[in-house]
Amino acid sequence: MSIDRRSGCPINLSLEVFGDRWSLIILRDMIFGGKRHFRDLLNGSLERIASNIL
Repeated sequence: MSIDRRSGCPINLSLEVFGDRWSLIILRDMIFGGKRHFRDLLNGSLERIASNIL
């Protein structure tokens, strides 16, 4: 079974795999920023992600 991709761009492919625009930012903060808990992501994100998004 073949999956149609919208583009060959690796960034676009990542967004298709991980979903919405906030997913990569959350993963970045968890992997590189050392954030492990909900409160860390809520209070420590430079993008000020709303609690209903997290």
